[in-house]
Amino acid sequence: MNRLLKGWFPTISHPLVISAPMLATSNGTLAAEVSKAGGLGTIPGGSIFTSDSANLQTLDQELLTARKILNLNDKLETPLPVGIGFLTFHHSTTTHFPSTIPPLLIKHKPLVIWLFAPDPSSRPHQQLIPLLHKTGKFWGLKVFVQVGSVAAAREAMQDGADGIIAQGIDAGGHQWAQGAGVVSLVPEVREMLRQEFDGKEVALFAAGGIVDGSGLLAMLVLGADGVVMGTRFIAADESSAPGHAREVILGAEDGGISTVKSHLHDSVKGVTHWPKFYDGRAIAGPSIRDEQAGLPLEENIAKYKETEAAGDNSRNVYWSGTAVGLVKNVMPAGRIVEQVRNQAIERMAELKASL
Repeated sequence: MNRLLKGWFPTISHPLVISAPMLATSNGTLAAEVSKAGGLGTIPGGSIFTSDSANLQTLDQELLTARKILNLNDKLETPLPVGIGFLTFHHSTTTHFPSTIPPLLIKHKPLVIWLFAPDPSSRPHQQLIPLLHKTGKFWGLKVFVQVGSVAAAREAMQDGADGIIAQGIDAGGHQWAQGAGVVSLVPEVREMLRQEFDGKEVALFAAGGIVDGSGLLAMLVLGADGVVMGTRFIAADESSAPGHAREVILGAEDGGISTVKSHLHDSVKGVTHWPKFYDGRAIAGPSIRDEQAGLPLEENIAKYKETEAAGDNSRNVYWSGTAVGLVKNVMPAGRIVEQVRNQAIERMAELKASL
């Protein structure tokens, strides 16, 4: 598999670390620095694909930034060694994506498209994945699909995915409302791939609760070909996360207790566009504690709006995975990649010596 991944992504080093395309956190600079360090950086592309979409305008600029940092400004025909993450539940996925996204991809030539959260009633990935492969066939574009169950992984394979990102409920941010932790999800997805798609070239990546080399090594043992990290990169120098968000992440401990999965993280902000079978994991703040104490949702929303209007961040939603207690410092994104990779190699050597 290392040879396959190196063929797909010539600039990577093993074991592979991928940075997640987190809205309001990931950007072109962070992605480029991750890729420069031998990882695979990704940039969020949003969920609205109309021609006047602010998401796509921002994405275009971030891709230009990444190309500049990677010294590829004068090499426009050279593929850009970063990925783009798209959320696919919005109705414009079927009405506008096929016309607005291909020109953007041809312009920038990213190596990976990452799809997540399709509307199950329309199953858009059946159409999108062949379209993406056709668009990027001249530079080897690959398509990864983020899943939270074995059934979703099977569907992604049937739709033509090149890579599966198995996201456990340990992860921060949006995810399947019902699912398994990454420790059981990854090996079960791997076994399904062996049994049902034997001979198919597919990469499997683990996501959720991974912030260091020990986590990376554990996922490799469980059958993953690499890992995705999100929470750790919130505390990267290049992150777009505001200072108060980094402070919350760095100050958190005991992630299984200090974070919680809930629809409230969206509801309290008035976010209603996520399908109900997705929720999210974030720091358990005042809104969660008030809900647990019996506060009606309407009053909880009013409190959120009141503090937000006053410039008070205490009720903000801070997306975070269960490994947040292991994040203790801010450092450059490239250094994070190198540190995690080196830790995994060191832990592997220590384990071999102890057996």
